[in-house]
Amino acid sequence: MKFRLQKLLDFASKQEELIKQELFKVRLEKKKIEEEIQKTVDYLKSLDNEIFGKQINGLYLNMLLEIKNSGEKYIESLKDKLYEISLMEEKVLKDYLEKRKERKSLEKLKERFKNKEYIELQRKDIKNIDEIAERKHFFGGEK
Repeated sequence: MKFRLQKLLDFASKQEELIKQELFKVRLEKKKIEEEIQKTVDYLKSLDNEIFGKQINGLYLNMLLEIKNSGEKYIESLKDKLYEISLMEEKVLKDYLEKRKERKSLEKLKERFKNKEYIELQRKDIKNIDEIAERKHFFGGEK
């Protein structure tokens, strides 16, 4: 029983660690997307400043407006991707918390098992001591 419990605990710990690593990867990807969104927003602001800051000819203005439009579409696609990553993060976090709870439960079970084992050993020791004392008392210590 003790060996099986330890194997289960080891397995649960490994599963928890794998899910933790997956959660880290998802959060890293989410951070990269957020940074990319911010970079694109900053670039579009600089385009706005260029468009409204000085007089420019029609062809150049048309090109800047096309770039701005493409940038806005890119931001929307990044936001969609960010939403999907956020959903994935929630799912992985939920899985991680479940595995963590499972591991902690197994650790508590293992601790209870150890305590029961310890109490049983103490009980056997006390029983042996009582038997020795009983023999000495009733039989005068001959046996």
